[in-house]
Amino acid sequence: MDQSDRGRSGKLLLPPDVTPDHVLGLLELLRSLGSGIDSMYVGDALGEDVNLLPHAIDVAEALELIVQRGGNLELTERGKRVAAGNPKTVKELLREVALKLEPIAEIVEQLRKKKELLAEEFESIIKKHYPTNFEEAIKNVLVWGAYLGLFKMDEDDEKVVPIRIPHAKSARG
Repeated sequence: MDQSDRGRSGKLLLPPDVTPDHVLGLLELLRSLGSGIDSMYVGDALGEDVNLLPHAIDVAEALELIVQRGGNLELTERGKRVAAGNPKTVKELLREVALKLEPIAEIVEQLRKKKELLAEEFESIIKKHYPTNFEEAIKNVLVWGAYLGLFKMDEDDEKVVPIRIPHAKSARG
């Protein structure tokens, strides 16, 4: 995993263009092809942008869903459970490890403290992490937050509110 994508906290910065669908598609493919698949073959099979695949792999690794061994990708036990799970189970399994991603971890921490973030506060967090991909990142972080059932933008687009924030002790990792 590229260390430049990791902040001081050791958490992976969520790429602004990697969605939950990219990660879940990768897991489904690995599940259907079996264990120990060469990452070059995965790129061909997925038909994804060649520049996007390494980022999707990094996110899946950070979420403890896959491991890389000698250039091959393998599902972890959590990855197997996610790939085989129903939507509710998938979201629960991913929510357990989502705080390994920034800025999701920072947003959740702020929501624990404040119970809501004004749109400007949320945008400030996003700009800090994504100075050049700001607009794309805002949308993607909100997609991840809503998908994981952690947070969402309110109906007036004025503030980010919690959906279901995990207890502080589960943020360690």
